[in-house]
Amino acid sequence: MRAPEYDLMRAVEDCHWWYAVLRSQVLHALAGRLPPRGRLLDAGCGTGGMLEFLKGRICDLNVAGVDVAEEAVRHCLQRGLSTVQLGSVEALPYADAAFDAVLSLDVLYHDGVIEKRALAEMGRVLRPGGLMVLNLPAFEGLRGSHDVAVSGARRYGASQVRTLLEHSSFSVEIIHYWNAWLFLPLLAWRRLSRMRTEPAAAGESDLKLTPRWMNSLLAGMGKLDAGLCRELRVPFGSSVFAVARKAKRPTGGMLHGIN
Repeated sequence: MRAPEYDLMRAVEDCHWWYAVLRSQVLHALAGRLPPRGRLLDAGCGTGGMLEFLKGRICDLNVAGVDVAEEAVRHCLQRGLSTVQLGSVEALPYADAAFDAVLSLDVLYHDGVIEKRALAEMGRVLRPGGLMVLNLPAFEGLRGSHDVAVSGARRYGASQVRTLLEHSSFSVEIIHYWNAWLFLPLLAWRRLSRMRTEPAAAGESDLKLTPRWMNSLLAGMGKLDAGLCRELRVPFGSSVFAVARKAKRPTGGMLHGIN
């Protein structure tokens, strides 16, 4: 991801409506599923917004984070997240079975990330029966300038994510699309965007703050949408969200810990 994107992420993620919706989904996924004084790793933690949020919402949660970008780690340390360190999701600097839960939020789709290798590492550091929470951009038809700006190499369908998890010795508990309410407008906008010829249009991030009232409205609508998508399994959306468990015993013929 381009270095300036980390500064932009840090500037907006604590209040931007999209991040607020994602945080609510992660919190819902973790609720009642972690042991006391649970250990959680955000693998590809960016500038630390999710870790700071979860620390403030889940009592006695022990958090750690890793990111490949020095800019991201710098922002995390400035937040006071002293357990974040520099490292690759393909070679996590932790012992086997060190965590009760691992988050992978919009990480696997980045250019240069080898999905199976990264997910093998995430599985390795998860305890047997540990929780995997995954979010990824959905549908290649939604590819746009934001993907270029953040070095996004691919987008996913829910069935593809399920296959990745199941072939990696994970048992899927929840998988669904979200942000369905904006899917058609976003699809139309992205198609129009791709027709632009101006060089400046390439690689422009979608991370922009709206007026406070609009941001609050979008956050409320987004959380309602996410809940409905979770219950109704709406077959489209701009992102796909999954919750899975690491197998307690290796399954024959499957690669241990690969997502």
